[in-house]
Amino acid sequence: MKLLRQIAPLALAGLIALQMSCGGDSSGPGISVSSIEANSSTTISAAPGTQVAELPSVIVRDAGGNAVGGVTVTFAVTSGGGSVTGAKAVSTADGVATVGSWTLGQTAGVNTMTATAAGLPAVTFTAQGADPCSSTATHTLGSTTTAKLSLSDCRLSDGSLVDFYAVTIPTTGTYIFTQTGDFDTYLALLTPQVGVIAINDDAGGPNISTIKAILPAGNFLIGANSYDPNVTGNYTLASTTSTAHVTNCEDVFIAAGVSTDQSLQTTDCPNNGFPSDDYLVFLSAGQSVTATMTSGAVDSYLEAHADGSSSILTSNDNMDGTTQNARITLTATATNFYVITARAATAGVTGAYTLAIQ
Repeated sequence: MKLLRQIAPLALAGLIALQMSCGGDSSGPGISVSSIEANSSTTISAAPGTQVAELPSVIVRDAGGNAVGGVTVTFAVTSGGGSVTGAKAVSTADGVATVGSWTLGQTAGVNTMTATAAGLPAVTFTAQGADPCSSTATHTLGSTTTAKLSLSDCRLSDGSLVDFYAVTIPTTGTYIFTQTGDFDTYLALLTPQVGVIAINDDAGGPNISTIKAILPAGNFLIGANSYDPNVTGNYTLASTTSTAHVTNCEDVFIAAGVSTDQSLQTTDCPNNGFPSDDYLVFLSAGQSVTATMTSGAVDSYLEAHADGSSSILTSNDNMDGTTQNARITLTATATNFYVITARAATAGVTGAYTLAIQ
């Protein structure tokens, strides 16, 4: 199961502020150059004392905007104490000059490097001297974040790249997160301790990953990822709230610590004549949760099984002799997603109910 084993070892921390600086000069004799600008990302990151994965490069052009080859560009470290190889790079026929390598300084913090040519203003590259897997940006609930997976991002054990975002959930409710990209996206919803709550590949269609989850108030992490290794590209991350009840056999993830008002409807999963709502919960081996279904409209019934298996692990109709409410305690036999099904004890019955997960 993608991401489950890949991100567990990561310990996330806050962002280190990035700073910019300028300097430098270099040119090739007899060549007319009017502009120099970044060809690669100017903001990258790597662990202290290691080489950046995305090599800084620039493109040089003449007064007519045409790429100019044969121009000597000088790359020089200006802060952070790192080093470069291939500091004097000659632009190719398409006008691009790339540094040979950039190794960041041994101390965590900001590193800068400039690229200069023909006396033009320097292009500055800034690198965050910290493990990119321990950095998070902030996604504001209800907004759309536009970003890009790059080679300097956190790399998971399968070779795929991921950006982590911190998001604050203000109150218990249903929330929808959507990642849309120009590549095969893969989205994860995590606890602050990098515990898995939900994952999705293509629920929203090709290159669109969507997670619908019932969450308690608190802080969470979102991992905007690619399904395949070594993929870079642009994407957006959007989020919204939802008041719609679970229906139509949709995948809805749920976290412990919530109580949610729902209803059995004729549009729910038919389940052999029993309108049913399914909830996905992720559990580590040996971990337990208790689900309680209460209703004044239906005779409540709960059951649970491992995702990918039809074998019922536990079920309950009436949790005691005084009510028609249901309660189950599910203990995971293996680390996996588990499906908790809420329905009435009688076929064809619909009505309102409340589901609590503890």
